[in-house]
Amino acid sequence: MRRLWYCLFYALCSFAIVFSLYWMALPLTKAPQAEPPSSGSELPSTQAQAGISGIPESEKYYLCDEGGRVAVYRCTSDGTPGEKLETTDIYVNLLPEMDALRLKRGMTVSSRQELDTLLEDLGG
Repeated sequence: MRRLWYCLFYALCSFAIVFSLYWMALPLTKAPQAEPPSSGSELPSTQAQAGISGIPESEKYYLCDEGGRVAVYRCTSDGTPGEKLETTDIYVNLLPEMDALRLKRGMTVSSRQELDTLLEDLGG
């Protein structure tokens, strides 16, 4: 009877390891990539650290995973990502699973205040 329990335990452990490896190997759905910005459209690092300034409140913003970090884009009039505003120092793989999945799929926020609140929540 003891041998049966050992076999079941090792089978369960093996299944968990194989399933975990399979889950990690699944391809992630990529967020729509915006065209690379022209030189000079990215904010200087001092301005990026201080936050995004001089942007109207009514604009929408698109957040996504880019190179393992959270990137912020300004949305165009039709709601697609346009100009890249900044790449934050927030690493997606260190976020809770639900937040990381939302960012890997890409998410839109509708105001500057909502953007600032979300970045503050994600950045800790």
